[in-house]
Amino acid sequence: MRTRNSCKTCAVGMGGQKGGMVNELGHSFEVCKKSMQAMVADMQPGIDPNFWKQTSIEQLKKLSPRELESLGRLIHPLRYRQGQTHYEVITWKEAIESIAAKLTSTPADETFWYFSGRSSNEAGFLLQLLARVYGTNNVNNCSYYCHQASGVGLQSSVGSGTATILLEDLEKADTVFLIGGNPASNHPRLM
Repeated sequence: MRTRNSCKTCAVGMGGQKGGMVNELGHSFEVCKKSMQAMVADMQPGIDPNFWKQTSIEQLKKLSPRELESLGRLIHPLRYRQGQTHYEVITWKEAIESIAAKLTSTPADETFWYFSGRSSNEAGFLLQLLARVYGTNNVNNCSYYCHQASGVGLQSSVGSGTATILLEDLEKADTVFLIGGNPASNHPRLM
């Protein structure tokens, strides 16, 4: 929270280049609920390997996303084989060998590398670097899928698929219409 890094969920606000929950205008304390959720998830203990032996896939399907996340972090590779009722904990050696075998038999241009918007910038950098070394630029993250529709809509209506206002300009506005957003939860820069 105090480092010069970006928020795992919005890329600004929680750290940024000014460090320590300061936005680009120098205002602090800025932290969103989504960022706190991501950090709390990162600090959870790992899921005990016995959990996977005791809990079937059918039982997991009945849990809500929040319940699944509250189970803890995945700290062991898991494998699913067709017809199994439970995930199987495997060693890192097995996981890496399995992935390497699959990648070796798959042409680079037939792969797609995807990482979560809640991954750190560093993890995203490493993943895209690995994909490019492998021979593809088929790399994306959830921001493309989450925001592509709004980008297309903005491009066709106002000529730009990206943000159309700077934070400092918002402070000078007499009226702001916010439709479909929840600033208190997701966009503390607007509070």
